[in-house]
Amino acid sequence: MRKRARARILVVGLAAVPLFITVSCGGVPAPTTAGAKAGEGQVQTDASGKVICKDGSPGVTGNTITFGANEELTGKAALSGAIAKRSLDMVADDLNKAGGILGKQVKIVYEDNQSTNPGAVNAMNKSLTQDNIFALIGPIRSTQVQAMEQTIKSQMVPLMVGGTNPDLTKDGGGEIFRFRPPDSLTGVAIANYSKKQYMPKKIAILYDSDAFGSGGAAVVEKTATDAGIMVQKSSYTTGDKDFTAQLTTIKSYAPDVIVTYATNSEDVAIFARQIKELGITTPVVGSPSITSQVTFDLGKQFIQGYRAVVDFQLDSNPVNTAWAKEYEQRYGSKPDLFGAWQRDAMYFMKAALEKSGCDRGAFTKAMHQVETDGVQGPLKSNALGDVNRNLLVVEVQGGAAKIVEDASKLLPPP
Repeated sequence: MRKRARARILVVGLAAVPLFITVSCGGVPAPTTAGAKAGEGQVQTDASGKVICKDGSPGVTGNTITFGANEELTGKAALSGAIAKRSLDMVADDLNKAGGILGKQVKIVYEDNQSTNPGAVNAMNKSLTQDNIFALIGPIRSTQVQAMEQTIKSQMVPLMVGGTNPDLTKDGGGEIFRFRPPDSLTGVAIANYSKKQYMPKKIAILYDSDAFGSGGAAVVEKTATDAGIMVQKSSYTTGDKDFTAQLTTIKSYAPDVIVTYATNSEDVAIFARQIKELGITTPVVGSPSITSQVTFDLGKQFIQGYRAVVDFQLDSNPVNTAWAKEYEQRYGSKPDLFGAWQRDAMYFMKAALEKSGCDRGAFTKAMHQVETDGVQGPLKSNALGDVNRNLLVVEVQGGAAKIVEDASKLLPPP
């Protein structure tokens, strides 16, 4: 049985990580608030043994259970954040129409992280000190999760994330659950697919310098060099508008494949346009942002023929097809990975709560025991809290991406 940290550990953690004091307008949550409410890890039941959600549990008030959402509602990733919010709104409505979770109506309180690391910390602190939440959803950016993780661990608040830097769940203290495959899998699949499909002697990697991009690029580089392939790397900063210097270097290197590891879909649309303007015709294989709806909306004409290793693809399974149809009917647009993983996280939490009740300690144990079929495929947590190993190779054709093959077969066994 995993022992949960005592509240006194927070003092040490905060002394070592001053970031949470300097950037948070709302201040650091009181050390004992969340931990004292977390319970003793016992499943909540009534006299008959039926699992229930007891009033007074974290996030539970009367007939409602509240979840927090740390979302990019403004800032440079607001387009992706809008898709995530629409997806969660739809989930809450659907769950409540079906009776909620353990008879409690689902409420989601959104806090805007402004697409920045300090904003993510401020939004988290507001969720923890003002919103009375059971668990927190988001963010998708690895650097934002890293900025939050010390407080999440010390406060013992379950956090569902889409960030894919491999260390997030390793460093999460048992509180962080990831609903997208880590870069340690996606990067290997990208490199192995590039090797299989193009038999390259040289690969160039264009990557975001943040935790997501640099971590993924490092995995691709190691996998490729271990296979005897030469690698050249060029980095950029999220939100850059001019990639001419990096692309000129890549063009001079004359690689057989260009691998991209991009965090923001908006950046993909820009560098894809500039790749075409510079007359570069080298095959491109990249991370999931290539096929996000935002990338299609901003520049689908520039990404034709691009291939990507993705964890979300429309119509890849029956749950996916039904969810996407409902989303498009409701909002008049297609969903993408930014909405998919958050939808899957909510239904996975629902399955765990129905096994544990609303005790956080019992809940985190149940998160390692349940299995669901999500829009991304079958989901089951490993010991670290990584829930998703589903990967596909897709190719952009016209206004959509088409499945090429099952990328999970390019991975070593679990």
